[in-house]
Amino acid sequence: MKPKPSPHPLIRVGGNQDGAYLLPDDLQGVMACFSPGVNNTKRFEDDLALNYKIICHLCDFSSDEDKLETAIIEGLQTFKKKWLDVDHGEDSITLDEWVEEMSPNADDDLLLQMDIEGAEYRNLIDCKKSTLSRFRIIVIELHDLDVANDPDKFEAGLGPALRKLDETHVCVHAHPNNCCGDFIVKGSTLVVPRVMELTFLRRDRFHQSGSGDCYLPLLPHPQDLTCNVDEMPPLVLEGEWIDERSLASGSPMERTTWKKLSMVSKRLELILEKESRATEALQAEIEAAKARIAYLEGLLGELDRPIKTYLAIKRVLRSRK
Repeated sequence: MKPKPSPHPLIRVGGNQDGAYLLPDDLQGVMACFSPGVNNTKRFEDDLALNYKIICHLCDFSSDEDKLETAIIEGLQTFKKKWLDVDHGEDSITLDEWVEEMSPNADDDLLLQMDIEGAEYRNLIDCKKSTLSRFRIIVIELHDLDVANDPDKFEAGLGPALRKLDETHVCVHAHPNNCCGDFIVKGSTLVVPRVMELTFLRRDRFHQSGSGDCYLPLLPHPQDLTCNVDEMPPLVLEGEWIDERSLASGSPMERTTWKKLSMVSKRLELILEKESRATEALQAEIEAAKARIAYLEGLLGELDRPIKTYLAIKRVLRSRK
């Protein structure tokens, strides 16, 4: 999971919000992207389709085509209302089956973007090595990483999945998702986020770039989001995550300063947001009070003529007495 130098610089795909990822700039020749876990949002796949002309196949049983934030792009995107899973149920499809159906040409290079809330481990373990090897780039969100402190749970999912990925791919980028905090691996000083986004590049691409350039990992990377979840403090990969050979990652003082500034910035944003909401609430109360005053003024206007008539009658009656 520790990122290694890449033969290609990283580029951001999918915009500037949660759901975008950093990929090696090695997309030319990628024929299709497989994206299980849509959650009605496909900015990443829209960017790939519109700007890189990469066909994108999406699946998610919890979603529907008419619920998607943006419409399916005809000729460049497909959608299946299926879970990506290994149970061979009526509502499920395995990665092997899906790839064989949508990209049967074994020579085509593919891209995998997977965010399926913990189901990633059993799907990776079940997937054939020949299928996994077709993915030039894999970007995956790993969940429940604190199973690292439970040997049995670790060996039931995370451990075998990572070892299988390591046979064919190399991690070139790591980004901590700040949604769920972090933990310390027992018996060590290693701090690990509970949820992480990792980008992998297939091993053969390290020999085919031809440029000889080497792009050291940047942690944090300047193109990464500070936070996936705005309400939570940012997380930074430190200590053993940093390759000491990489000056690009910054000195410990620089990284600590960045983290403090990020946290202060986030707190200020939250304070400003809170004050903005309070101001909006006060403005709403003022507008409501103005509406009540206008209503009362109108009511007084309606009562003015009957009151004047009553007073005139009263004066006439007094004069007759």
